[in-house]
Amino acid sequence: MIGVESVLEIQFLKRQGLNNTQVARRVGVDRKTVRKYLNQGIDPPSPPVRERRSILDPYKRYLEYRLSRWPELTAAWLHREISQPPDPDIDGHWLSPSEPFSGSSRTVRRYVSRLRPPRQRVYRPVETLPGEQAQVDWGHCGFIEQGGVRKRLYVFSFVLSYSRVRYVEFTTSQDIVTLLGCLKRALEYIGGVVRVILFDNAKTVVAERVGSVIRFNQDLLRFAASYGFRPDACWVNDPESKGKVENSIQYVKRDFLYAQERRDLVILNQKALQWCDEVANEGGHQGIGEVPSSRLAEERQALWPLPTRPVEVFGRVTRVVRKDATFTFETNQYSVPHTHARSRVTLHVFADRLEVYANNECICVHRRSGERGQLILDEEHYQARPQGPRKRRSTLQARFEDLGPVAPAYLRGLARERGNGGLREQAQKILLLAEIHGKEAVHAAMVRAHHFGSYSYATIRRILEGRVLPDDPRAPLPVPSYTGVTVKVQQRSLDEYSRLLEVSDL
Repeated sequence: MIGVESVLEIQFLKRQGLNNTQVARRVGVDRKTVRKYLNQGIDPPSPPVRERRSILDPYKRYLEYRLSRWPELTAAWLHREISQPPDPDIDGHWLSPSEPFSGSSRTVRRYVSRLRPPRQRVYRPVETLPGEQAQVDWGHCGFIEQGGVRKRLYVFSFVLSYSRVRYVEFTTSQDIVTLLGCLKRALEYIGGVVRVILFDNAKTVVAERVGSVIRFNQDLLRFAASYGFRPDACWVNDPESKGKVENSIQYVKRDFLYAQERRDLVILNQKALQWCDEVANEGGHQGIGEVPSSRLAEERQALWPLPTRPVEVFGRVTRVVRKDATFTFETNQYSVPHTHARSRVTLHVFADRLEVYANNECICVHRRSGERGQLILDEEHYQARPQGPRKRRSTLQARFEDLGPVAPAYLRGLARERGNGGLREQAQKILLLAEIHGKEAVHAAMVRAHHFGSYSYATIRRILEGRVLPDDPRAPLPVPSYTGVTVKVQQRSLDEYSRLLEVSDL
């Protein structure tokens, strides 16, 4: 093959009237080469490409037929079909060779990709009217030290789609309260409210989604109703639909955060706001060919006004209070008044505090802890609570202790005596005596028996029947509950007893 200069020289000499032999002699090439380039010109036709034989050739007709009938069949599916003997139940089985395919699935995938029409997404620039749309997104920015604790650092980015004015703020959380707080300060920064704010599909924004049908977070909807904008969410896995804010996050990381010290979050946000005022919104924007701050003056005329009343930013969550009058939030335990134990409460979560509501009434307020695993108790919540475990008396115990003041002590004495029968049986028999002789008499008998340390049903019965224990001046005998029986006791002298003993010895 000769160069283009030689081809031009051949054509020039030929136009001068020289024959092919003379031209070949002048240029220094063969006569056949001259004839070749005179016939085909400067660009010779490409040689025909011979298609290499493939192990898949016998199965190509079958694959083409199957895809014509079922265009969504995957390459893996088709590879499984041809790797097995032909199945008579599969449409087109007569086109498949009798021998199973022994090649790899990658070979099938390459051929199927040539059969399918190429799927190419078409991108179209989207321009919005002034005040029509803003885009919001989060970016991950590594870590920051706060109070000796290493926390994740995030950047909140807000961009007006028309003027490209940016507002950024750094946080250590992405929860709904943080999101709404950043959004509130962003709207105050631009001095108005846009019609639509486009979000990502984060869980703090989108509670559920089925295709284009979206159920937004209730706290976000309440905030949107207070300001008057409509929330919207981009398609799943489609960052290009919010490309303006995506580019803004990369711009923040590259132009502001890259060499910044990350020691204090407050100082970092002060510098970020200064960067927005002096750099991001004052430099020429390549997409619009103007300065964003200059274009904001035009867009502000189309923005809706901010609410006249201050809007409180908080989120609502429900919690179940345990039996110890505490609930868990962000791994910390907080107390409530003990009267609300084992109930369900609603938390109003603010950036700095937790308000706890039961039946639409605020029952307590806690400072929101930024630490983890803390137990936060208010001693006033437990002051009216009875100390110690609550003991429940059984019906038998209650009936027995109603006999009198000494009855509880006597019941415990019955429990200590193991040789007199079961405790329950003894108590039931003594209660039966109370039905016969009266509570007063039985209690007087228990007082006497308790003084001598004698605990049994038999002791109480003997006292009631008159077969009393030895006299004790401190414990008078109980008054018998029955009359009409007179007992005459024979009296003998001591000499008579001595005589009887002597007779027994004989």
